[in-house]
Amino acid sequence: MFVHIKGRWPALSKKRVKPRLLKIGDLVLRVIRGLIRDPRGKFRPSWSEPYFIRELTSERSAWLMDLDGNQFLEPTNVDQLKRYYV
Repeated sequence: MFVHIKGRWPALSKKRVKPRLLKIGDLVLRVIRGLIRDPRGKFRPSWSEPYFIRELTSERSAWLMDLDGNQFLEPTNVDQLKRYYV
């Protein structure tokens, strides 16, 4: 029985994952990761300022642009973005 459940585990976990439906022009927040030394510690912000999605690729990545019109030099994975509701 354990082998049967083990083989089905990826299919069962995918049912619970909600897809991120993003489109060009949406405002999104980008996760802040890395070794950033911040005196606030665990109270530092975990999401950056809002960005516009300039372009979406088929490889689940997005080209971003900030509110001033400056464009990113490299794409960002869609898993690192969440929609910004105004």
